[in-house]
Amino acid sequence: MTDTFDVDALSMVVKNVLEEAGLRLYDINFNHISRTLRVFIDREREPITVKDCKEVSNLISRKLEGSDLDNFSYTLEVSSPGIERPLKRREHYEWALGKLVEIDVGDKKIRGYLRQCEGDGVVIGTESGEELIPYASIQKAKVAEEITYGKRR
Repeated sequence: MTDTFDVDALSMVVKNVLEEAGLRLYDINFNHISRTLRVFIDREREPITVKDCKEVSNLISRKLEGSDLDNFSYTLEVSSPGIERPLKRREHYEWALGKLVEIDVGDKKIRGYLRQCEGDGVVIGTESGEELIPYASIQKAKVAEEITYGKRR
């Protein structure tokens, strides 16, 4: 038995399972310490339900059972990326166009509406105008929940 597995190969298997189910892979990560495989799923027009997560978990487990990728024990968690989903890859930023985002660039946090995704960065509209933020300077980013009078919009 080995203590690691190929997350890229696993991602391809998971993507295929999700495509067959009409869903998409938002993100995947493996925590080597807790041995937890986290799969975040998404859908184009409808929210992800608990039922979706359960079905996908079962599909992934069946697909991996007995494969080369299932060579040691781990815990599988399947969920939605959530309302305040992290933005890590360009396709995440493209999905979030028009949404309120929070971007940490180290010395400051910028909160505004995502206006554009360009080759080397994103354009955020803030109260003081638009600002180009290079991808290389982004340490952490997420969609920010918009709350109006205590209720989500």
